[in-house]
Amino acid sequence: MSSHPPAGAPPATVPSPAARAPAAAPSAATAPPIRRRRLGAALRRLRLSAGLTLQGAAERLEISDSTLSRLENGQGRLRRIDVAAALDVYGVRDEELRTTLLNLTGQIRDKGWWQYYRRAIPEPYADYISVEAAATTIDAHTVQLVHGLLQTEPYIRAVAEAWRVRTEPLDVDALVAVRRTRQRMLGGPDPLRLRVVMHESALRQMVGGPEVMRGQIERVLEESRRPNVVIQIITHSAGAYSGLDEPFAIVGFGNPLEHDVVCLDNLTRTHFLETVDEVRNYASVFDQLRAAALSPERSALWLADLLTKMES
Repeated sequence: MSSHPPAGAPPATVPSPAARAPAAAPSAATAPPIRRRRLGAALRRLRLSAGLTLQGAAERLEISDSTLSRLENGQGRLRRIDVAAALDVYGVRDEELRTTLLNLTGQIRDKGWWQYYRRAIPEPYADYISVEAAATTIDAHTVQLVHGLLQTEPYIRAVAEAWRVRTEPLDVDALVAVRRTRQRMLGGPDPLRLRVVMHESALRQMVGGPEVMRGQIERVLEESRRPNVVIQIITHSAGAYSGLDEPFAIVGFGNPLEHDVVCLDNLTRTHFLETVDEVRNYASVFDQLRAAALSPERSALWLADLLTKMES
């Protein structure tokens, strides 16, 4: 995933004026942010569990059917007072569940740190960051690039500079700041648990040149020593394997109301797969990838050997 810091974390650097400028409002056709949509889906499940129709629930909440439908589809702004009222109407008495939902509502409404960079990053990327910021676990497969949470600044800059071929302006400094801020999720008292299966192509591709890649391999090796980070390398000798050409990330949350989601991205968009079957399929592929890769211990030896060969 071209693609972590907790929601509300301060930016790594002060955004440039262009990055701080208010972003244009999204068009009506823009899909709603995934976390708002998933909160609406959780409320829909609670309504159905309470045996209420859309019309019946709307009447009790004193809103229109269309308004409730929009909220359940993630197309409206949910306020804590609205969610609390819905939980009362749906007979939700579990205090832990109520607290979880109300906190989730606040997180969605709060202005995330990435909002400082809305001029510099595309909306789908910002949507992914909002999901990533709430994650407790990420299982990722990368093919041609080192995973974003493991990249060094020179590597980030080299990748960003290569993207200047795109037609829209690109603020490289802002993109570097965003990536560095995301990487804070790997530290702290309650760090993200990251497992990455990386093809050796990502480490042999001379992004930025030999010196940049030496620093990058050192960084990957260093990060692999964190107790919350597991890195496995798939070598060329592994041959064909499931998921060979598809980078993806499975994002998990420490919240029973938010099921795991699969994130796929390309040059123009980030796509989320949310159904149980889709996530299960990718989890199975990830298990197969881990089986095809070197063990974490052998991967560390492989990285150290590659670094030695580059330095000789």
